[in-house]
Amino acid sequence: MSDIQLDRDAVAEQLDRIVSSTDFTAGPRARKFLAHLVAEELEGRGELLKGTALAMDVFGRDASFDPNSDPIVRIEAVKLRKALEHYYLTSGAGDEIIISVPKGHYRPKFEYRPLVQTGPQRAPRSGLPRLAILSFTGDDRERARLYREGLPEEIALELARFGQLSVISGWHEDAISANRSAVDLAARTDYVLRGNVREAGGSLRVSVQLSRLPDEALIWSDRLRIDADHADVFGLQEEIARQCATRLADAYGIVAEDLSAQYSGRKGTDAGVYEALLAFHAHMRTARLSSLNEFQELAQSALQDNPSSGLAHALVAIALIEAATLGSASVEDVVEKGRIHAEKAIALAPNCQEALFAAAAFAQARGDAARYRNLISRAIDANPNATLMMALVGGWLAKSGDVDSGLELVRAARERNPLLPIWLSISLAVQPLIAGDFRTASDLVRDIDARDSIYDWLLIAVAHALAGEQDLAHAAIAPFNERGIEPEDYVSTIRMDARLRERITAGLERIAAI
Repeated sequence: MSDIQLDRDAVAEQLDRIVSSTDFTAGPRARKFLAHLVAEELEGRGELLKGTALAMDVFGRDASFDPNSDPIVRIEAVKLRKALEHYYLTSGAGDEIIISVPKGHYRPKFEYRPLVQTGPQRAPRSGLPRLAILSFTGDDRERARLYREGLPEEIALELARFGQLSVISGWHEDAISANRSAVDLAARTDYVLRGNVREAGGSLRVSVQLSRLPDEALIWSDRLRIDADHADVFGLQEEIARQCATRLADAYGIVAEDLSAQYSGRKGTDAGVYEALLAFHAHMRTARLSSLNEFQELAQSALQDNPSSGLAHALVAIALIEAATLGSASVEDVVEKGRIHAEKAIALAPNCQEALFAAAAFAQARGDAARYRNLISRAIDANPNATLMMALVGGWLAKSGDVDSGLELVRAARERNPLLPIWLSISLAVQPLIAGDFRTASDLVRDIDARDSIYDWLLIAVAHALAGEQDLAHAAIAPFNERGIEPEDYVSTIRMDARLRERITAGLERIAAI
């Protein structure tokens, strides 16, 4: 820390930064307390910041105030110090100006902290994010120890199913207490997951925290209370691990959202494979031609820089699938190119879920039913925790005739991850459509905006038409007219279950007859 004289405007700006941060956890009284302390110090009246004066000036006490019977100032000072400590451990970790209230008095201290890198510098990442799991801490009693020892292993296993995340396990908390080991860990990983297990009164409390390195900024935490005598310890650990992995690594999860914020504003030519993956997730959230164009550009850039990445090839293939789904390219135009990238992706990354899904889609488009069934089954097994991919696979299965199994995947994915885009639910209309329950199909899609996806608008239009909702049907088919695409020609290029094709044909005929 430097003792140089700080500009009062810089201190005032730092105060504003602190009190506006969600990581400054002080209540209204402690915030008012801090503002008063800083203002008085900046005005040259720091020597007058005594307990009795503060009780009257800040907390509304009168001249009869007795600090021995009313500890209001001391209590609020403790709260304030803890809130400042938390702020500087989280979002304030990179701030150069430190405002503190040292113990023993109430006069604030302003210090300048030049940000000097203590460990090895890393270039902006072009590869996949890395996450280290530390051994869990907590009670040494037998039941707590079962979870302390088992959960890190189970979480690592479930996280490893996400091929776009590199998982490092086996680190011990005491191993990083030394500066050298901490620097080594920061050089090897981008995030660190810590956990703690406590036992009390027949219950266990499991808490987990995810921090971003190298600044140790806390970006997520959660806790769970469980029965210490649960009959199926291993099964419960597996379920906790699956929930944790989905929350951290799935589409729209903690790591994805944190990195999206970091990548914001970077040039597309600097894109890495993971940024292209985030662009895919962003496109699925918006379903616009503009988001598809950005996804395609980032996928191509990532592939150019990482030609041996199976995920990069898979993303290029999926972008071609989306081009056909949104109608910006015909199915015939994308099949062969997409197949080449998808097969290359599998050769490079045999267990990549995105690669298996893309290869399955293009195998079906080429009429190779046996390979399609093999690949789509492998895509499901690759990572049941990846809810976005499971919903896409489920919709594809439903379209292809395996309706019950496919829609069960969609429902389970949406239940596990409420952040999934609403239009993934459009595929749920396939079941009542095929069964002839047109009113239910129409109700399921009534309030859904399919954005620029003409395939989804097709299902919506047909459901409304067969239910007798002609105005809604005509509104839903309008994107085809606006884009100059004949619905019947589009349907003829898509491989789908014969029963679904029959319903779509009937619905289009009803629309044309009006």
